[in-house]
Amino acid sequence: MNIVVIFEEKLFSFHYENELDNEYDRLMNLWTDPGYLQAYAKKNNVKDVYGFIDDILQHAEEIQDFLENLSQNKKPFGFYFEPLQDSEAKRTILPFQKGKIRKNQLRLYAIKLDANCFVITGGAIKMSQKMDAHPDTKNELVKLNNARNYLNKNGVVDEDSFVELLNENL
Repeated sequence: MNIVVIFEEKLFSFHYENELDNEYDRLMNLWTDPGYLQAYAKKNNVKDVYGFIDDILQHAEEIQDFLENLSQNKKPFGFYFEPLQDSEAKRTILPFQKGKIRKNQLRLYAIKLDANCFVITGGAIKMSQKMDAHPDTKNELVKLNNARNYLNKNGVVDEDSFVELLNENL
């Protein structure tokens, strides 16, 4: 498991051993691939396949633009990420976060390392209200837990200890 920088050492992404790309790049490639989106829509019994594809393509671009804007304007990534659940809002060490833009069904999932430092663990097309109601989001919960366990096992409790881990793995 590797971790790579996405934006200016404040937004990172896991790069899992069995994947060609880190999670951010992998998801953006999938979410901007009409062939993948068409197969996904059919697999999930979406009625308006072409409307779905158009929406997801637009939503992916919106996320990319939003994150790039935050980075260029030196704004905190906390404007995009929020606690995954109410219980995570109370957690002080390595809380789960979801990236969310209003009326956008794409989610990036991350662990908050500090006020403006996040590491993406994965993401999904939101097809249900509850994460455990769809196989994709259920899998993302597993990835969030595995990532937090990995960080805990390596002594990560904040941004400083995270940077130490990254420096050790260079």
